Amino acid sequence: MMNKIKIVLLACAVPALVISCSNEIETHELTPVDKPYVLYADHTLDSLLFYSFDSWTATPQVDWLSIYGDSHTEIKNDNTKYFWTIHVSVKPNATGQTRKGSVLVQSYDYSYSSPVIQLGLLNLSHPDYIVDSWLDEKARIPEVAHYELIDSAHWTSDSICFTVENNWELAFEGEAPNWLSYDRMFGSSDEHYRVNLTLERNTDRENERRATLRLTSGEVSNIITVRQLPAGKRKSNN
Repeated sequence: MMNKIKIVLLACAVPALVISCSNEIETHELTPVDKPYVLYADHTLDSLLFYSFDSWTATPQVDWLSIYGDSHTEIKNDNTKYFWTIHVSVKPNATGQTRKGSVLVQSYDYSYSSPVIQLGLLNLSHPDYIVDSWLDEKARIPEVAHYELIDSAHWTSDSICFTVENNWELAFEGEAPNWLSYDRMFGSSDEHYRVNLTLERNTDRENERRATLRLTSGEVSNIITVRQLPAGKRKSNN
């Protein structure tokens, strides 16, 4: 879902033409390239892309960002338009909510602030997250959200699907329930995983059952709540 979220950066400068003392025409420009997505909580690398004719500097504006590699480049003006990629190191976000930082890029007389948005969520494709509050509702970027599986009383199987950046662990919070189990507890990074859940039918017509799992990737963990509805209630499709 989150790979569809886009941050649009407007070009901060149109090319400027300057006539030097030697009557040579100099061209100056700083134009950012659109950033395609926000980061998940365990992502630790981002990048900034821009065009420039001149020397530039890049300065993080928050302490959880740093420049990986060169933070500046000196260019002798030769009226050549260069395409630059700056790699940004990002600390894992263990705060449980989305955070927003930026990197200030300066070149010639121009500058722009490139936003870096990092969710408090790990990258789960199932279940989808439920939004508690929005950072930017129009852009569909949550501020606080949580993961929740809701199963009907007669369902006996479900799954948790995810991709994480580190070795991972899935464990019950507290005592394991006798009506729910799963087939995988550990795994490595950079693969898409499906953990299969097995549920016993809920014959209670009044009370739902709940269990809490914690998925951990490196320094980040998210709670996943599994709810099994009572036998007298059907799951809504909304």
